[in-house]
Amino acid sequence: MSTLERHLRQSTLVMRLIGWTCLALGLVAVLYPPGFFWGVLPEDMPHLGPAHPDSPYDGLHPYLFMLLALYAGFGICLVRGARAPQRNVALFDFGIVGNLLHGLVMVPQAFVYPNEHAHLWADVPAVFLIVWMLWRWHPDRAPAA
Repeated sequence: MSTLERHLRQSTLVMRLIGWTCLALGLVAVLYPPGFFWGVLPEDMPHLGPAHPDSPYDGLHPYLFMLLALYAGFGICLVRGARAPQRNVALFDFGIVGNLLHGLVMVPQAFVYPNEHAHLWADVPAVFLIVWMLWRWHPDRAPAA
């Protein structure tokens, strides 16, 4: 197997891994929606910052649904695009740029808004990990054969 073929197989694997992860986490969020109970944690859970402010929609935060929908769509596209990573490099590009910008917005918000500190321990590292994985195994970055 050539270096190019090996790199493209790894690109396919990364697309499927990230795609299915986005879909699985979305399903978990729907089945156990911590965003619906913002600030309501079991007593033995560490409190990483003040609770989110109350939502006018009885705990249903609209941006949670927006993020779930966005990442579900991204996950579906990645899983489908994994069949031919070289023909779907725009998914890699969107994943890199979109997640990089998302992370760069979240970092200062986590320091400015005290109720956003917990994002530094989960969301922010996750989006930067996605950026690194998509950058590392981008089909256009395959070593020359």
